[in-house]
Amino acid sequence: MTTTAATWFYRAPENQAYLLAERVNGTFWEERLGGVWLSVQKADAPFSMTGNYNGADVKMDWDTNKWMRLQTAPASPGLAKGLGNMLHRGANFRYETADGHTVWEWWIANADKRWQELQGKPAFRNPARLDKSAS
Repeated sequence: MTTTAATWFYRAPENQAYLLAERVNGTFWEERLGGVWLSVQKADAPFSMTGNYNGADVKMDWDTNKWMRLQTAPASPGLAKGLGNMLHRGANFRYETADGHTVWEWWIANADKRWQELQGKPAFRNPARLDKSAS
């Protein structure tokens, strides 16, 4: 079964954990990220999956066609780049959490509002705006 992010990010996927896991994992594998394995934690919006990628802990949350958040420890920029390729867009932001996770976020709309939320709060360390120069 060939699948793309269009079947689970840009359109609402099935609310069945097994089918959602198959779609998402299959999309990563099609992107040649065979070291990814994610299990569904929440099968309705906002969706949540956890797992690993080549030894890194991974958490992925999203709200259909609104935003995507990828969190890894240690940092896995290759996975973030692969997810960006799957979504056909680069991440808007990257930051670190107090517990040492690196987070990338993709926003379809309201990126400027989210950027303002990230700035100046100790919970979001080293925030970086990746989609344009922060002014």
